[in-house]
Amino acid sequence: MYLCAGCGTACVWSVLLQITLKNGLIMKRWHSILVFAVLVASSVATSVGSYNAAGRRAELDLNEALGVALAVQRSTVITPDTLALFRSNIHTAELRKSSRIVVCCAEGERMAYRAECLASAVWSISDQRPAAFLAVVSMLWAVGCVFRFYPRHGCAVYNNVPAVAAAKLRGRRGTAKGSRSIVLDEDTGIFHDANGEEIPFTPMQQQLMAMFLASGSGVLSKSDICDALWPGKEDASETLYALMGRIKPVVEKHSGMKIESLRGRAYRLVERK
Repeated sequence: MYLCAGCGTACVWSVLLQITLKNGLIMKRWHSILVFAVLVASSVATSVGSYNAAGRRAELDLNEALGVALAVQRSTVITPDTLALFRSNIHTAELRKSSRIVVCCAEGERMAYRAECLASAVWSISDQRPAAFLAVVSMLWAVGCVFRFYPRHGCAVYNNVPAVAAAKLRGRRGTAKGSRSIVLDEDTGIFHDANGEEIPFTPMQQQLMAMFLASGSGVLSKSDICDALWPGKEDASETLYALMGRIKPVVEKHSGMKIESLRGRAYRLVERK
C-alpha cells in the first residue's frame, strides 16, 4: 500500500515536471491546484481501497465461522450457544463483538443465514495509514501554496524588501540603501522602490508588474501575458515586444531587478548581478 501511494505521488511530480519543462516555466498556480487535487483523490481512493480490502477479509472470516457454527448446530433455530460458537471461530478479534447471524429467508424447510458485522468494525481493521499520509501531504501542500502564491499583507514584495521600506510606505521615516527590491502597495496598486518612492509605471506596465508579482516565481509565459493584457487579440506579439522594450529600462533604473527573456517563450523578473 505504501509503495502504491509513493508511486502515485512520484507520478504526480513526473507529470508536473514534464509540464514545467515543456513550457519552460516554474510552477504556476494551476499546477499547484492540479497536484493538490491529485493528492486528495489519491488519499480518498487509497482509503476506499483499503476499506474494501478489509471488507473482503472480514466477509471470508465471518462466512468461515458461520459455516463451522451451522455444521455443529442440530436445530434450525439460532440459539445463544450457536452465536457464541460462531463468534469464537472468528479469527479477527475486532469483528467478534459486533458480528451477528441474520436469517435471510426460508427455503422450504431450511433456513438461509448470513453473517455480518458493523461497518465501523471493518474500518477498524483496514489500514488507513497510507491514506492519512497522503491527506497530510495534501494539506501541507495546500498551506505551502497559499504562502507561496498569495500575499498575506497589504504590501507585496519582490526580493526581500527591508522592513524600513514597508514602513516608509505607511508614512514612517526610514531608508533602505542598497536594496534591490520592488514593492507593490496593494491598497493603491502603486509600485515603489526600496526607498518608498513611486516608480513611474504606466497603467499597462503596472498590470504587467502585478502579474510578475502574483506569479510567485517571477516567471510569466508569453501567452499568459498576451491573454491577460490583450484578450481577444489574435496576435499580440509585436505589442508585447514594444511593452517589454519600454518597461525594462524603468525596472532597471528604479531597482536592482531586470526582466529577461526565456527563449522568447516567457519572461522572468530577476535580480541584476
